[in-house]
Amino acid sequence: MRVDPVILSGVVLVFLASLPPVGPLLEARLPTHILGQYPLIIAAAALIGARLAKDHIARWTAAPALLAAVLTLAFWLLPRWIDASLADPITHTAKITSLALLAGLPLGWGWTRAGPVLRGFLLANAAAMLAVMGWLMHVVPSRLCNAYLISDQPLLGKGLLIVAGALIVALIVPALFAHAPPGEEPLERAHHPAK
Repeated sequence: MRVDPVILSGVVLVFLASLPPVGPLLEARLPTHILGQYPLIIAAAALIGARLAKDHIARWTAAPALLAAVLTLAFWLLPRWIDASLADPITHTAKITSLALLAGLPLGWGWTRAGPVLRGFLLANAAAMLAVMGWLMHVVPSRLCNAYLISDQPLLGKGLLIVAGALIVALIVPALFAHAPPGEEPLERAHHPAK
């Protein structure tokens, strides 16, 4: 039985990002934990989800899948659960498993199945969520994550704000440079035909 190389790569990356030596190294600092380990696990599992979605037609599954991904990520961005994932091996395993199965896989599946409107909605919501979290991390004077130094908080805050800004750019740039589909005239020419 031949193993799909994309799926195999995704599985290897999930294990690489969560097991020693890479996993503990990424978890040692708050910015690398959230901006390093989380994206690696989610992106690796999203590769698998996107690969699995290519052989299916069910477009209606895109919205529930993307909603599951956003809610899972929002849960693991809460400081209480960031701390818990470091202190308790069961919570740590739950974090890795849910980020892969409930965030990454649905994200890859949903993104592949989604149209441009749903993708834009996802990017806008993700940018807003990350911007709020980044702002809180940057301005709150007390330590939110007890497992990390307070000096890590503003660094993570800046990183999250940068990611939120990048998502906004990713949302706006395609809209600015979008072309009319083949066979369709631009709106202004359609309403004002040449005399």
